[in-house]
Amino acid sequence: MTKVYFREYYDRYLIIVEGHSGFNEKGKDIVCSAVSILVYTLLNMLKDEESDKRLILRREVIRDGYFCVEVEPFEFSKSRTKGIIDTAIMGLALLNEEYPKNVKLE
Repeated sequence: MTKVYFREYYDRYLIIVEGHSGFNEKGKDIVCSAVSILVYTLLNMLKDEESDKRLILRREVIRDGYFCVEVEPFEFSKSRTKGIIDTAIMGLALLNEEYPKNVKLE
């Protein structure tokens, strides 16, 4: 199962996605593919925001079955950053609704 953790604390956001969905075997798992594209899109959007000096990427860890990113937006871009993160979380929530045995939001 893929577990998704999202925490907002102080002026930072932490997103952790870990595990494999187990929907199908590696290379044929559409749920894992969907999770991967959402988190990689999120990461690329956050890196673009960092390049534009809207946030600081405090932590980035990616390995097989594990994704962790922690960002600290500047005050002027906080709502924009939260919107980007909320969009990815919404996509993951939709996967949770469709595949509750494979994706869980915590």
